[in-house]
Amino acid sequence: MQDQDSKSRREFLKKLGLILGCQYFLDEQVLAAPVKKPGAKKNPVAPKAPVKAPGQASSYKLKPWTGDNFTIGHRLRLNDLPKFPAKAEKTIDFVIVGGGVSGLTAAYQLKDHHFLLLEQYADLGGHARGSSYHGIDYSYGAAYCGPIDDIYGELYSAIGIEPVPLTADRNSFRWNNEWLVGTEGDGSKSLHKEFKKLLDECKPVWDALPPEMEPEKLNTEALNKLDQTLMAQCLQGYSKEFIQLIDSFCKSSLNGNLQQLSGLAGYGLLADLVHTTHVFKGGNPAIARGLAKKVEAAGTNRCIKNCFVWNIEMKDGGASILYTTADGTAHRVDCKHVIVATSPLVASRQLKHIPDETKAKLMSFRFGSYLVANVCMKEKLFNGSYDCFAGPPYSFADITVAETPYMKTNTYNPSMGSVLTIYQPYSAGSEGRMILMQGDAPKIASSITTQLDKLIPGALTQIEEVTLTRWGHALAIIGPGYFARLAGLQNLPDAPYSLAHSSVWGWPAVESAIRGGRLSAQRALSKTKSISMIVP
Repeated sequence: MQDQDSKSRREFLKKLGLILGCQYFLDEQVLAAPVKKPGAKKNPVAPKAPVKAPGQASSYKLKPWTGDNFTIGHRLRLNDLPKFPAKAEKTIDFVIVGGGVSGLTAAYQLKDHHFLLLEQYADLGGHARGSSYHGIDYSYGAAYCGPIDDIYGELYSAIGIEPVPLTADRNSFRWNNEWLVGTEGDGSKSLHKEFKKLLDECKPVWDALPPEMEPEKLNTEALNKLDQTLMAQCLQGYSKEFIQLIDSFCKSSLNGNLQQLSGLAGYGLLADLVHTTHVFKGGNPAIARGLAKKVEAAGTNRCIKNCFVWNIEMKDGGASILYTTADGTAHRVDCKHVIVATSPLVASRQLKHIPDETKAKLMSFRFGSYLVANVCMKEKLFNGSYDCFAGPPYSFADITVAETPYMKTNTYNPSMGSVLTIYQPYSAGSEGRMILMQGDAPKIASSITTQLDKLIPGALTQIEEVTLTRWGHALAIIGPGYFARLAGLQNLPDAPYSLAHSSVWGWPAVESAIRGGRLSAQRALSKTKSISMIVP
């Protein structure tokens, strides 16, 4: 059964709703939101006048929004497409749709072949983009990574970046109006007593988990049961305050709370409380920059930025890619194999003439929205751990300290100041996206900085600039049945396309993006014949 382009999205779902025996979380309420027509290409820009929060001793500069631009994506959702040429202007071996870490990894693997990478924004990196303040590079999104062995260490070494290890004491938690470091302490605090109970419960599950949360390695009876169970059902006998703090911990990394995440996702994530993780100067954008540098050095005109892919049409012997460039020109290129490194929600709208069952699986992903605020301060006031979690009454879940890797490598000096990256996830649904679409940057920045001043007295007097980043469909919510659904998405034996986005390879994390990009490139090579090599 093949997808017919004439079907509406709702008609399609009515017909296919029972194929997988699962609920499709599609947030249809957002469809009622007004959509800007062509012409408004840029994100709303912060006001030129400095913003002054209530009670603030000195004003700060509010920089323009970064992150997602909803306008063009919502045109795709409403099938408001430009007119494209009927014939392809050229044929190449590989097209990579999306220039995030997964797309860049695929491009790096194919750098000696004839490929074209298409990226929506002016900078490569996707969620792994960032900026700099007084010599401190910082991230608009993910800031640290997990393992650095095997394919990850090999890649980091090849692109010339060196991770800084962070042990379990990198975490601190806001508890009874004080910051407590780590999960052990001296055992006298009620928080550490609850952590001991939690970690004792986690250990048997951790022993059963593979080193990485790869779907193909999770297929055991016990783990499948956890994949079908809510994490909230697994945790009993804890205080309300502790559950709220663990909720913040989960929302920070997976954009879901204990009532939304599966037990498999929750237990897997809690291992981060005790495992060593790693951070680069600038966070994960260091990975994206290193990959982009290698890819762009391998050949010119192979990465097109500021463009948008509207359709990916499957056909005999390959695919046809329809995209527009920044000047509005419409293009069509043919390829032998296309690597789709966009999120499943976007890919489900871009891909045409694919099996209905595959499309339904792509549309079944539930996403939450996310706000990230980078608060740049003239002086370093916060001397806490690298990753700091706060539960209610604070609206944000987590703060990371961007200067940490500089301090650990003795390359920090006081004149650099400080950058605190504040993560505020929204519950799955349309509410968070509506807030971000409305884009009241001064109001959002004021809320964040006012709360920050309560956590770090004197912070308002030191804030020099604030950058707000919005992610409309930031992270897939790993609810019950998530990993079971992923297994089927990789079974594409004869298709001239591969799915590379991190969401379809396990965790919504940089490791999944690297693995997805790498394996998709290998699959693309194995499924094509007479591939031309690019001569340096």
